[in-house]
Amino acid sequence: MFLDWLTRHLATVEVVGTKPTPWCAQWWLHPEVVARFKALWQASMQADASVMDGDAGAVSSWWINHWDRHTAVIFDTGNGPFRNCDPDQGHLHRRKDTTAPIVPTSMPPDDVEL
Repeated sequence: MFLDWLTRHLATVEVVGTKPTPWCAQWWLHPEVVARFKALWQASMQADASVMDGDAGAVSSWWINHWDRHTAVIFDTGNGPFRNCDPDQGHLHRRKDTTAPIVPTSMPPDDVEL
């Protein structure tokens, strides 16, 4: 269901920004992209349900508050997850290694309350 939605939705997108849109033919290898697309899908389903409940502006709000904000990150040519990929040359084509850089994390000490 998610992949059907994503395929249909991406087919409706005409322009993202003013420069060539970065894309990775193996987008599923980017955990952040998968998480963002799934979040967009879930929010889209909620917007569609809200329309059925009488909220005529729910889908418009989804475009502005969800799609526009997530795709500004996903398709950012300088800092987005596809910045090292090339639509023709492949996944992480511009990197010497084949793994995407992941933000290093560590756990806080036990005495830190979150």
